[in-house]
Amino acid sequence: MKQKYWDALAKNFSTDVLEISDCDLDGVILKTASRLGGKKKQAVDFGCGAGAVTRAVAPYFGAVLGLDFSKDLLARARDLTRAANISYEWADLGAARAKRYPCDVAFCANVLIADDAKLRERIARNVIRNVKKGGAAVFIAPSFESALRVYQVAFNCQIKDGVARDLALRDVKGWIREEIASLPEGVVRVGGVKTKHYMADELSELLERCSLSDIALSRVSYPWSEMLDNAPRNLKSAPPWDWMAVGFKR
Repeated sequence: MKQKYWDALAKNFSTDVLEISDCDLDGVILKTASRLGGKKKQAVDFGCGAGAVTRAVAPYFGAVLGLDFSKDLLARARDLTRAANISYEWADLGAARAKRYPCDVAFCANVLIADDAKLRERIARNVIRNVKKGGAAVFIAPSFESALRVYQVAFNCQIKDGVARDLALRDVKGWIREEIASLPEGVVRVGGVKTKHYMADELSELLERCSLSDIALSRVSYPWSEMLDNAPRNLKSAPPWDWMAVGFKR
C-alpha cells in the first residue's frame, strides 16, 4: 500500500477505517496496556495511523511514540492529541534498514495487512527488534476465522428475515466471490483493498519466526454494525473480532 493511499484517508480516517481501540467491546487493549505498562516504561505504536491506539494506551506509560508512513495521518494524529507524554515521528516500517526505536512495549495494530508476505514479515521483524530484552510486543491483526464467520451469520440473518434459502445463498456467495481475493493466502478485499487476514495459528507462527516468545492470543471483539448493514439488535452470535497476540523478547 503506497503512502499516497494512506495520505488520502487522513481526512476521514476515523469514519472510513475501523479503529479497533475505539470499538474494543471488552476493553482488551486497555487491559493489556495496563498489565504491561508502567510510568517508567516507554511504548511505541508502530503504524499509528491517526493515533487512536497511541492515545488509548498513553495513560499507562511514561512516554509513547507513534510512528507512521503517512505524513498526513501523522498531522491528523497531532491535531487530535492533547496528552503531553505523546510524540509522533515519520517512519518506514517496511524499510530493509529501518531506524531503531527502542521500547519496553511495542504496539502494532492492523499494520501487518499488506498482501505481500515478505513485506509483512519484514515489518514484524522491524517491530520486534526494537523491543528491549524482556519487553513485550502487542500485535493486532484481522481474523480470517472472523471474516468467514461473518458470511455464515449474514446468510442466517437473511433466512430468519424470510429470504428464500436459494436466494440468500446466491447473495452471500456473490459477496464471497467479490471479497475473497485469495482463500489459501487469507487475503480479503476490505473496501476494495486486498487485506491480509490471519488464522490464529498462522499469526503465532509468523511472530515466533520473527523471534517473539511465549505468545498468547486473545480476541478483540467489535460490534456487528461494523460488518453488517442493518445488523439486528438482537443478534446473538458472538461478535466479529481481530486477533491480538502478546509475546515477549527473550
